Amino acid sequence: MAGEDTRERLLNAAEQLFAEHGVSGTTLRALTKAANVNLAAVHYHFGGKEGLLDAVVERRATPMNQERLRELYELERSAGVGAPAVEDILRAFFLPGLRTFEREEPETIDLLTRLSARITCEPPEAIEALVRKHFGVVMRRFVEALQRALGGLRKEVVDDRFRFVIGTLSHVFSGTFDLDVIPGHPVCDTSDEERIQHLIVFLAAGLRAPSSSHGVLDASPVAFRRSGGIRKEARR
Repeated sequence: MAGEDTRERLLNAAEQLFAEHGVSGTTLRALTKAANVNLAAVHYHFGGKEGLLDAVVERRATPMNQERLRELYELERSAGVGAPAVEDILRAFFLPGLRTFEREEPETIDLLTRLSARITCEPPEAIEALVRKHFGVVMRRFVEALQRALGGLRKEVVDDRFRFVIGTLSHVFSGTFDLDVIPGHPVCDTSDEERIQHLIVFLAAGLRAPSSSHGVLDASPVAFRRSGGIRKEARR
């Protein structure tokens, strides 16, 4: 159908341009030119650039999140009255996203990696509603699963540590850093499977670590925010 073809061309063009220039750096004029459509088509199918960004994220996030929830459901069903292992919960969260990448061609993987990094760098107020809409329910389910698995930790501690898990996930998908950028450091030949296993072990240990303030650097909230650890309430 002509309408579906136009919609698909706009989505593909948006992915490419958002990955190259960021959302705020991409104009509607550039989008319509790349997709070979008129401005009215953007408003008809998406209501504007914000709606187009929403559809771009939805197209990639929905199947990944469905797989995450399906795997978490199976883990919890198998655990019965108990709780799944922390490592298994993390695998259910990470692996569907990696499988999504593996199913794509190399050029698409590169595109999605750059797109993820670009969206992450957008101002928080521009993407907060987007994250809440497409990832909020999934993240809530995984936080709840981790809270049950880590029953000895306070809820707010688990919440904070899950933020670090999300940050690690964003970094993994950004593909922006490896140790071979260090002069003289050899190229890392770790396989993707090995690296993910290292990641799971690392994160599980951090999630399970005792909650204690002893020996922790005494930093004020102001210093913390200035260093990049911006609290949500500070943006309001």
